[in-house]
Amino acid sequence: MIRRPYLAMFLILPAVTVVIFAMLIPLGYGLVMSLFDYKIGSETSATFVFLKNYVRFLQDPLAIKSLVITLAFTGLALSLELLLGVGMAVLLRSIPERWARILGAFYSMPLLVSPIIVGLIWRYMYDPTFGVVYYVLSWFGLDSVFGGLEKPGWALFSVAIADVWETTPFVLIVASAGLANIPKELYEAARIDGANALYSLMRITLPLLKKVLLVVIIIRGTDAFRVFDIIYALTGGGPGNSTLSLSIYAFQKGFDQYEMGYAMTISIMTMAALVVVFAPLMKKSYGRSL
Repeated sequence: MIRRPYLAMFLILPAVTVVIFAMLIPLGYGLVMSLFDYKIGSETSATFVFLKNYVRFLQDPLAIKSLVITLAFTGLALSLELLLGVGMAVLLRSIPERWARILGAFYSMPLLVSPIIVGLIWRYMYDPTFGVVYYVLSWFGLDSVFGGLEKPGWALFSVAIADVWETTPFVLIVASAGLANIPKELYEAARIDGANALYSLMRITLPLLKKVLLVVIIIRGTDAFRVFDIIYALTGGGPGNSTLSLSIYAFQKGFDQYEMGYAMTISIMTMAALVVVFAPLMKKSYGRSL
């Protein structure tokens, strides 16, 4: 008979194998190659530069700008997704269950679309001549004010709106699942005590959804921080590098300018920034309480 410790080790072996070959080995390779200066096709003539690429990153104005843009995009998109996703989940719970299921399924449809396709869809929607966004804004006389994807001041906001449209359904689904675990008796008791909807939201719903929302922030925040597809499809990082995320910058350095060593460094620094920003939240999510 197999002893329990050996059985446990045997059962987790496949997962450990996947982690080693799919995560640790590529990460180690990336770390090593970030210490070299080399181009695609000339790996044999790579030059060992140690931490020179990291010093270059810290002195590169465009790299720092891309970091700031990435943080701004993450904060803007995540804030809007939480606001809309939780708000929609609360509203759906207040209507009959049958209609809530139908509307929930309808609202979740954008989540099924590939990010690159979402980018192409919104690229046509933002077209100044034929786009539906400008057409709707013209009803209110705002079409001349809105810059869309063509003005640096508006481009990042426009990309964030497209991302919000695609990923808010994820927040909606998770928040709806969290709301389903909140006893309805709490709301009934609050109504008997004379509490209004806003009071119930602030004192019952949000406090009991804290752990759920923390998980949503970690998942969506890390995903938004690594944004590539939708920006690549919409703007490619322009205009004037106003939507240049770290992932787009790494892609440009690696596959447009063939500086693979520096591209690896940008990728490692992206991961390091993710750890700095989200590690405290991840540690908090494993705690017993918030």
